[in-house]
Amino acid sequence: METPEIGINLDYNAANKAHETTNIPWATTAIPLQATGFQWPELSSEWTTICLGSVDFSWSAVTFSPTNYSPIGSCVLATLSSNLEVHLWAPKEDPYRGEWVQVQNVTGDLRTKIRETEGLPSEQQVLRAQIQTLAWSRQPPERRGTDASILAMGNRAGEILFFCMKDRRVSLVESIQVSTSWITHLAWANWQEGDQAVAAVLACGMSQGRIALVEVRQTRGPSTIAVRILECSPYVDDYRGITALEWIETEDGLPILVHCKPGLVSVWRDNAGSGWSGLYIFQLRLIQTSKSSTKFAPASGIVYLPQQNSLVISLIDGSYNVVHLDESGPMLSDDDDTSPCNSNDMSKTSRAVFLIAEEKETPKPKDGSEPSKLYRNHVARTTGSLAVDSGGVLIWLHQKLFPETFDFIPDSQIRCLLMVAPLISSMEYDYYALQEIQQGLSRDCNFFYQAPISILRGAFVNLKRRLFLERNVDAILSVLQPDTNTKVNSVKIVRPKGQEGMDKWRGIALDAAASTLSGDSLLCKEKLKFNLAYFCKSQLPKDKRFHDLSSKLQGNIEVIRLGLIVDLILQLPSHIIEGNI
Repeated sequence: METPEIGINLDYNAANKAHETTNIPWATTAIPLQATGFQWPELSSEWTTICLGSVDFSWSAVTFSPTNYSPIGSCVLATLSSNLEVHLWAPKEDPYRGEWVQVQNVTGDLRTKIRETEGLPSEQQVLRAQIQTLAWSRQPPERRGTDASILAMGNRAGEILFFCMKDRRVSLVESIQVSTSWITHLAWANWQEGDQAVAAVLACGMSQGRIALVEVRQTRGPSTIAVRILECSPYVDDYRGITALEWIETEDGLPILVHCKPGLVSVWRDNAGSGWSGLYIFQLRLIQTSKSSTKFAPASGIVYLPQQNSLVISLIDGSYNVVHLDESGPMLSDDDDTSPCNSNDMSKTSRAVFLIAEEKETPKPKDGSEPSKLYRNHVARTTGSLAVDSGGVLIWLHQKLFPETFDFIPDSQIRCLLMVAPLISSMEYDYYALQEIQQGLSRDCNFFYQAPISILRGAFVNLKRRLFLERNVDAILSVLQPDTNTKVNSVKIVRPKGQEGMDKWRGIALDAAASTLSGDSLLCKEKLKFNLAYFCKSQLPKDKRFHDLSSKLQGNIEVIRLGLIVDLILQLPSHIIEGNI
């Protein structure tokens, strides 16, 4: 696992310093890949239960929980192996560079629970325990317990299993049958608040290319979960297999479901009463980044760029297709598209990044001869494309392939490069980078649900480019100026009458204090500004303006924090104050 060290205070050593060919230092750790030795034929030898993953054991998928789900306050990882087994992992001490240990064999516990079902044939027991895909939901609004986020798993029996965490372990709380075929993809939409409950929609992709939408409702207070299948069809029943499935959250708050099939990308939005709605299907364009390019290549990532209001679909052959989300409806980027975010330019830039990176990383022969050159026959096999910021900086893995040789490469010898680069027009880079910083500071934030480094990841990556920072010092200083209004928002706590309900009230008061100090919007935004100013100070140590700005922001933070503490103390009952002074 690689974590960019930008914005994280770690003790640097020789093993973690930035490589000479990269501008970003990375903290590295690894989870050991250990075969469990379990064989599914031990339970059933039916053809439908065959799994060859134990022959060539590897990781198939991974999903992570929200923050504060591990004993040390980090996330927890749920991993899916090629043998269709799920395990939970948590860090011992340092989540960035330390050891991660297995804390639960989820599949083992699931098999035990399934065996307790009376009258279930052995074939069905195996199909229900064989997990094909998994996805962890986000933390619901205003919920801080570790039982609030839900881990969903899809099995070979066409069933979705819902797990919640309790006492550092996940347990099955609900299930629903959506099909008789395999569940191959899962994607969560954001939680939506209601009067008595929060709800989220889970998109479920099946092996024959169909998609089901399942609404998951979670009540407030004592948490209970209810699930139901929604009556809508966000797909065309063409029996093409799904290669990617994602929910996109736009600025208007209306989720958009995007899924890819060989040669196609489909965009769907429910009838929202205004703007476009329904299903739009586009044929992907063939963009020649190599001789082996094809528009039927599987999708390797679906990215939404808010500043461009566009979808970016990366294919495994290294090409990119862009879909613009206009008010009148989605529109596929074509040869006439001259916007900073278009299919042709992004694909060409990605190819140029591949050639430059491989040239730098190719070792020189020991005999002094020239290393082999790259040609259009070489393919940049691209996987795992994600957005680093909202403007056009992406991160992805690529592997150099030469398909014409038909060489077999063992897994242990596969060499991939992790790339971080802007794929938008270089002429527009400064504008979008400044917008990324401003938008990061303007969002509503609560450090209980999202760490500062997560909010500012894109801003840190852009500020790491020293030339950009030097060109835009005045604009950045203007954005990071302290807020002149330090008046705090008072938090009302219902006082108990006498000693009645005092124990319960103490818990409410402590919870209010913790929520206020970690979730006050003004305090959080000043802390975000301080983090950026402190980072700029380390990048430009000779510029005293960032030193002065950091001191002012730190003083502002102390004033706001003190105001919040005093406001909380004034709401304590008089007999408690007198007894503790």
